[in-house]
Amino acid sequence: MELLVATLCDTAMENQGKLNVLGAFDAIVAQNFPARFSCNLALRFCFTAADHGTHKFSILLVDDSEPVANATQEESDMQVNMPEGTAGFSTQNLITPLNGTVAKAGIYHFDIRFDGNVLVRVPLRVIGQDQVA
Repeated sequence: MELLVATLCDTAMENQGKLNVLGAFDAIVAQNFPARFSCNLALRFCFTAADHGTHKFSILLVDDSEPVANATQEESDMQVNMPEGTAGFSTQNLITPLNGTVAKAGIYHFDIRFDGNVLVRVPLRVIGQDQVA
């Protein structure tokens, strides 16, 4: 399994297997704290026959290695249908809305987990309005 795309964005959609992403970003400006956020996470996976079966998938917002409780997605099952002997690869797009609250300015990461392992850490910088020049 390979993760081909992982980005925060304003919106994303899938059309005939194509992943369309609008407004990719990695920072938000908060007027005050705690600050609410709302965005989408666009992911594109590439699977082979070695990935066939059920896998555990989750997204955790982490600040200094501590999960942020109100912005964590429950672990769920991800089904990959690539039986042994299947030639080539298959791609799958996943667009997930993310909503939550952060208590302070700083650097956060959305940990994308697959079978308990972190595939990628998608960064999010939260900047307080008073820090904007």
